[in-house]
Amino acid sequence: MLRQSSGARRAAATLIIALFAILVMASPARADEPMRLAEQITDNAGALGDRRDEAQAALDRLRDETGLQLFVVFVRSFDATPAREWTEQTAVRSDLGDRDALLAVATGDRAYWYSFDQNTPLSDAQLDEIAADAIEPALAENDWAGAVIAAADGYRAAYAGKPEPQPPVAGSKSRSGGFPYTLLCIVVVVAAVAIGLVLWWRARQRAPKPSPVGDPNDPYPGVSTQDLTDRANSRLLELDDALRTSERELSMATGQYGAEATAQFTSAVEAARQEVGEAFRLRMLLEEEPQGDGTAPTDEPSRRRLLADIIRLSESADARLDAEADAFDELRELEAHLEPSIATLGERRAATETRLPGAVAELDGLRSRFVGQALTAVSSNPEQVSERLTFAATALQKASDEVAAGQRSAAALAMRATEQAVDQADTLLDAIATVGADLAAAREAVQTLLVEVESDLAAGRAAQGSGSAPPEVTAALASAVASGGQAVAAARAAQAAPTMDPLTVVRQLQEADAALDRALADMRDAAERTARARAMLDQAILAARAEISAATDFVNTRRGAVREQARTLLAEAQRHLNQAIALTADDPVTALAEAQQADHLAEQASRAAQSDVDQWAPPGGGFAGPGDAALGGLAGAILGGILMGGGRRTPDGFGGGFGGGSSGGWGGHTPGGFGGSQSSGRRGGGGRF
Repeated sequence: MLRQSSGARRAAATLIIALFAILVMASPARADEPMRLAEQITDNAGALGDRRDEAQAALDRLRDETGLQLFVVFVRSFDATPAREWTEQTAVRSDLGDRDALLAVATGDRAYWYSFDQNTPLSDAQLDEIAADAIEPALAENDWAGAVIAAADGYRAAYAGKPEPQPPVAGSKSRSGGFPYTLLCIVVVVAAVAIGLVLWWRARQRAPKPSPVGDPNDPYPGVSTQDLTDRANSRLLELDDALRTSERELSMATGQYGAEATAQFTSAVEAARQEVGEAFRLRMLLEEEPQGDGTAPTDEPSRRRLLADIIRLSESADARLDAEADAFDELRELEAHLEPSIATLGERRAATETRLPGAVAELDGLRSRFVGQALTAVSSNPEQVSERLTFAATALQKASDEVAAGQRSAAALAMRATEQAVDQADTLLDAIATVGADLAAAREAVQTLLVEVESDLAAGRAAQGSGSAPPEVTAALASAVASGGQAVAAARAAQAAPTMDPLTVVRQLQEADAALDRALADMRDAAERTARARAMLDQAILAARAEISAATDFVNTRRGAVREQARTLLAEAQRHLNQAIALTADDPVTALAEAQQADHLAEQASRAAQSDVDQWAPPGGGFAGPGDAALGGLAGAILGGILMGGGRRTPDGFGGGFGGGSSGGWGGHTPGGFGGSQSSGRRGGGGRF
C-alpha cells in the first residue's frame, strides 16, 4: 500500500508540474473582434475539446425538430467590447436571419450573450428562463459543452411546449472509494491552487494596460493598433451602407410626401453625410505617406487618435440616423397603404422593364464609339437590371401573398425590397445614358484642351530656345515639354481611331497642361496664370463630375460587394470636387488643381470598386425560389445592398426577417431601410457567469 501511495504521489506531482508548465507556457489569451461565422460551432477558445461532437449533435436535434439553427461561438475575450454589441455585430456580419440564433461566450471575460430574431416564437420570458436555469449554471462550472447542450435542449423543449430539461452539469456525479480517491482529491486541490495562480498571473497580463504607445489620453488602452484599425474600417463600412440606403429611402419619401414633410430626415442625412465624409478624409490620411506637413500621421499615437476619431464620427452619424428611423417609418406607413402601393409598384416595375431594350441598344451604340473604364462600369448594367426586376417581381408577388395571409408586417418588408429593387434598376438604366452624355461631352472637350496644351507647348519651346529660363527650371521645362508632346500625339491618335476613351484623353491632356503650367509659372504673372486656369476649369470640373457620377452609381448599385478602399477614394473625390466648385470664382488656380485631384481619385475609386465586384460571390446557402432566375434575382439584390443579413425593424416596430410568416424565408436576408447600421430587430440577453 505504501509503495502504491508513493507511486500515486509521484504521478500526481508529475501531473501538477506538467500542468503548471503547460499553463505557464501557454500564450496569453487573445481577444477576438466580431466576426463572420463560417460554421455553426466556432471554438476559438478551445473550450469544447473532445465534446464538440456531443454539442453538435444537440444543435442538430434542435434544427431537425424546430427549424431553429443555433450558432455558437467561444472566444477568450470580447476585446473590451460589450457582450451585447459584440454578439449583435457578429450576427449581422454572419447574415443571421429569422430562423437563426447566436450564443456567444467569452471564457476569459466570464461573459456571454444570446441573440434571436424579433419574430422567434419564443418569448423573452422563455429565453430568460433557459438562460438562467440551463445556460448560466453550466457556464459557471466551466462546462462549456454542457452549456451548448442545455441551450439547445432548452430551446427545443420550449418550441414543443414541454418543461425545460435540467441536465446535470458535467463533473457533478458523485464519487466513492478509498485512499486513491482521497489522494486524487488532494491532487485536484493542489492542481486547482496552481491553476488559480497561473490564471491570476495571466489575468494580470490580459488586464487593460496603458496604450502600447504610452499615450495617457488614448481612448482605447490595451487595444492593439491593428484591432483598432479593423474596428474603424468595419464601423465606417457599415455606416456608409446605412447612409446610402437612407439616402435612397429619403429620396423616395421626398418624392411621395414633399420636401417639407421630410425636412427633419433631410437634415439628419446631411449631417450624417458630413460626418461620414470627415471620417473618410481621416481614413485617407492614414494611407498617405507622412510629408512632415502635419497632415498624415507620423507616429503611432497620431494614428490611434485618427482611428479613434473615425470611430467617434461613425458612431455619431450612426446614432443620428437611428434616432430618426422610427419617425421615418411612421411617416411612410407602408402597412397602411399596402394594396394601392402593390398596384403602383407593379406599374412602375413594368415601365422600367420597357426601358431595358432601349438601354441595351444605347449601350451597343456606345461600344461602337468608345472604350475605357467609364464604359466598363456600365457594361453589365442590363444584366443587373434584369436581376433587380426579377427580384422585384418575386418580392411583389410575395407582398401580395402576405397581404392575403394577413401578414402585413412581412408584406411591408417585401414592399420595401421591391421599391429599392426598382429604384436600383432605374439608376442602372440612367447610368448608361449619363455615361453616354459624359463621354460625348469629354470627346468634344478634347479639342479645346488640345488647343490649350499646344499653346503651352509653344510657350515652353520658345522659352527653351531663348535660353531665358533659369537653370533650375530648364530640366523641369524639358520634361514637361516632352510629356506634353506625347500627350498631344496620343490625343490626335485617339481622335483618329474608330473608338476612343475621351475621359482618359482629357485626363492626360490636363496632366500635361498642369506640368507645363508649373514649369512656366516663373515666367508668367499671376493674372496670366489665373486666366489660363479659368479657361481650363470647366473641362476639369466636367471630367471630375463624370467620373464621380459613374463611380457613385456603381457603388450605390453594388454596395454589397464594394469595400472601404473604393468608398474612401470616392468620398475624397467628392470632397475635392466640392472644394473646386467653392473656389471657382475666387481662386481658379487652386480650384483647377482640386478638380484634377477629384478626377484622379474618382478614377481610382472606380477601379477599386470594379475589382471588389470582380472578386465578390454571394453568401452561400439559403436562396429560395424556383429556377436560376430567382436565384440570380436574389444574388443581385444582395449585391446591390437591398438585402442584408439579420432582421430589420418593420414599420410597426416589431421587426423580423424578410419572408417571415407562413411563406418561408429568403436565407436570413432582409431589406434595409432608413436608419443607422444598428437599426436591427434582434432580441437578446446574457451577462456574467
